[in-house]
Amino acid sequence: MKKLVSAAVTATLLSGTAAFAETEYRVGVMLFGLSEYMSLLTKAMDTHPMVVDGTVKLTVLDGRFDAVVQANQMDTLITQQFDAVIFAPIDQDAAVAPIQRARAAGIPVITAVTGAAGDDFNAYIGPSDVEAGRLIGEEMAKRLDGKGNVVIIEGPIGNSPQINRRKGIDEALANHPEIKVLASKTGNWSRAEGLAVMENWLSLYGDGIDGVIAQNDEMGLGAIEAIRAKGLTNDRIKVVAIDGISDGLKAVKDYGMFTLARSVTFEGQAALDLALGAVIGAGYEPKAAGWTEFDLPWNGGTDKLYGAPWFPVYPDNVAQFQAD
Repeated sequence: MKKLVSAAVTATLLSGTAAFAETEYRVGVMLFGLSEYMSLLTKAMDTHPMVVDGTVKLTVLDGRFDAVVQANQMDTLITQQFDAVIFAPIDQDAAVAPIQRARAAGIPVITAVTGAAGDDFNAYIGPSDVEAGRLIGEEMAKRLDGKGNVVIIEGPIGNSPQINRRKGIDEALANHPEIKVLASKTGNWSRAEGLAVMENWLSLYGDGIDGVIAQNDEMGLGAIEAIRAKGLTNDRIKVVAIDGISDGLKAVKDYGMFTLARSVTFEGQAALDLALGAVIGAGYEPKAAGWTEFDLPWNGGTDKLYGAPWFPVYPDNVAQFQAD
């Protein structure tokens, strides 16, 4: 199970690469920002067999958490006639027009990790963020025995995981009317901002906070830093989060945080499989081992939405997800 969160795992090379070896494919990778998870995603793509053998050349672009920057980057990739784009948009609505321009230019667009509104993209790959929100919401309810006060640290407003994880959280908490949400605020996926937000809430609400629902590990880690600075522990304030990054896994062991891990290796390599499938066509065979390992259907790369698994992480199973 260690390979689930390691970007250094090399997928099994399946048949089909040799047929395309004489062509070099240029794929633009548009990230909303260089968070730890986004960096791991690009490292995972670097281990894709067709990148390793030189058939595919990746160009990675940092969107700097700015929809205008990402729109301009898409225009550059269109002008330079890239073969395909893998797009993790910062704003799901603002992503629509750049995707439409790329598709009009004959360039397939695969959205990964974060999604876009509408249906102009070729395909989306990633686990369900609504499900993730429900899972961490229910886990918090379990840890609080169904009653208490919580705060919610959200991702960038308008980012599809922020929207969908909040939907799942709200659905879960609706089943537990004795849990009250004291406050919610964006932490922009940032540990530093999660720390600042939590410091403010501890000043405002003091002992009134029983739990922190963080929409990603980075913000949860910032919250834990603020909690520890007050001399408090998991016995007093519970923290749940999402992503299973390395420091998040450490916090599961050291603080008792709960997180949901995901397979960054599969998501990165599968996004590239979908991009190549859109360019090459029916003759392309996917290379990511996760299609078989997680029993996920390829369906010729023609589906609109492709799922990926979540893995709940507790102190008693965290070692399975940590790299050597």
